[in-house]
Amino acid sequence: MKFVYRTAETEEDYEKLRRLNHAAFAEELGQHEVRPDGRLEDRFEAKSRYLLALEGERLAAMICWSMERPLSVESRLSDPRALEELPQPLCEVRLLAVAREYRHTAVFAGLLAKLLGAVRAAGASTLLISGVEERAAMYERMGFRPLGPAVPQGAARFVPMALSLGGLPERIEREAGRVQRRIS
Repeated sequence: MKFVYRTAETEEDYEKLRRLNHAAFAEELGQHEVRPDGRLEDRFEAKSRYLLALEGERLAAMICWSMERPLSVESRLSDPRALEELPQPLCEVRLLAVAREYRHTAVFAGLLAKLLGAVRAAGASTLLISGVEERAAMYERMGFRPLGPAVPQGAARFVPMALSLGGLPERIEREAGRVQRRIS
């Protein structure tokens, strides 16, 4: 599979990512209600940046990030002031969705490499996520640490987590660099 990685730019791009978000966050995770139109528009869409992975015209995966406050992770913390203790500036990775048929492919590695390049270029020092509770161990292997307990939203539970970009495990840095060179 050959993926093209780029930012979302057109209304068609946004329609594709809204459909992927609905499939992942409404139909699969149950975080949101299933909608008859099969679309889920992120409430922070206007202030977020979206990286897409496409195979031809098909959206295989997307990841979204923002450095503008308020950050959604703040609502999942018992004391949002805990964010002030982290290396600044903060960058929240808000959404990650991989279409079912592209899971267990190299698409995530490519998105991660592009994301790291983009957030570093924007000056971020810390990545924040609200990780799905069942996948918290995977996030911890990537270097994230919990900032508090899991918080329910719909049928899903999310753990607020942080990762200092200076503390990214060496194996992930190495792999991201290798992937970046391959896809550039």
